[in-house]
Amino acid sequence: MTTTQTIELTRSALFEQVWREPLSAVARQFGLSASGLAKICDRTAIPYPTRGHWGKVKSGRAPDPPQLPPAPLGVLETLTIAPGQAIPRRPSARLPLEERREHLLDAAAQIIVREGLSAVTIKRIARDVGLTAPRAYDFFPSVDDLLIELARRELQAVRAAQQQRIDTAVRPADRLRLSTVAYLREVAQRGVLLQVLQAAPAVRKGLRREQRAIRTANTEVVAGRFSHSHGVPEDVARAATTVLTSAVLRTGRLLARGRLSLDTAEHLAAEIVEAGNRRLAVRFQATTAGDVDNA
Repeated sequence: MTTTQTIELTRSALFEQVWREPLSAVARQFGLSASGLAKICDRTAIPYPTRGHWGKVKSGRAPDPPQLPPAPLGVLETLTIAPGQAIPRRPSARLPLEERREHLLDAAAQIIVREGLSAVTIKRIARDVGLTAPRAYDFFPSVDDLLIELARRELQAVRAAQQQRIDTAVRPADRLRLSTVAYLREVAQRGVLLQVLQAAPAVRKGLRREQRAIRTANTEVVAGRFSHSHGVPEDVARAATTVLTSAVLRTGRLLARGRLSLDTAEHLAAEIVEAGNRRLAVRFQATTAGDVDNA
């Protein structure tokens, strides 16, 4: 009677092995086939190199390995592998659908920041979060659908942060400054991801109409307040808001590309916005001097 020798190792140890040498070489050490080891990695949420990785290693063009995600529900950190046997499927983690969806978006964001847009595939993302590819396709029928939704989520987060800061304003005149600062701080945090997403043709096309509608609505609100407070004609207020908003967005792009520090970007953009509004208010002044700062 022969006894099957089992091997125990942690998820992190297996993760390090499959990124140190080809999957087939690691599989032989365990008495498994490469496909058998790949299934174990898939079921325990251990990312492993995709086709072509080792060729890039030889040419010095390979990206850094991804981070090891947390173990899925029902999977222990210590694995027991027996030659010729696969690890049983983990119990289905019955997470809410919205939470599953967010996990997929989070995984895509990490891949984009770490490896670039070209590394994003539905199969890769599904593997990183411990789902099958068909299940991931239920949430996002294509990579373009996923990228559009990820960009939408990031832009909504920026707007939410701006609104939260605006709500703390004591004086109406503080709203623009707080909104500008909040936007730039979000860019400092999300800028790389947003720059990559907004440069993607599918994302620009998919969000063009709704983003235009949002910008138009925001412009009308800001211009309306400015016109009412300072007696500036509505068409002038609308044009000024559009121009100053473009200046802030441009400052954000420079910040995201590392050409400006956050501190410099904040001071520059705030000065442009405040000085522009102040000069217009003086020119079309309908209230007493001094109301510009107190409006």
